Amino acid sequence: MKIAQPKLILNPYEWLPGYGESKVSFRSVGADVILDVEYERDALGADGSEVVLNLRREIVFKFVRAFIRLPFPGSALFEFDGDSSKFGLGELTEFADSELVGASLEAWRSVPGSELLRIRHFSIQFLSENIAFHILAEDVFLSDEQLIS
Repeated sequence: MKIAQPKLILNPYEWLPGYGESKVSFRSVGADVILDVEYERDALGADGSEVVLNLRREIVFKFVRAFIRLPFPGSALFEFDGDSSKFGLGELTEFADSELVGASLEAWRSVPGSELLRIRHFSIQFLSENIAFHILAEDVFLSDEQLIS
């Protein structure tokens, strides 16, 4: 399936350490899918000694219509079409042009009495975990940083 016209939503390397995430997992809550991203950060303790903080953030996809987890690199399910200069690996990206969105909307419209549906195609690759996600959802949100105890 073709994807094109990438738009940067967020760059997790603005808050992840340079070596990336420690662990990525996912879960669903109702119609939402949550990616839990765990990572470490060096900090100074109360006594001035160096400590390692275990942290996490959630990337929450609202009203998910499709969720695809793929190995990265190595999947040929999606074919990028056009100028790839705005597509950065490891970034949460939205594709304004997506055959998967088109097919989903066409199937949705064929259901009698269906409401107008807003679907966006998001993608992110986690370079340390070697996995990629493609999610069709209405919206996406990033949680605040949380300390893992």
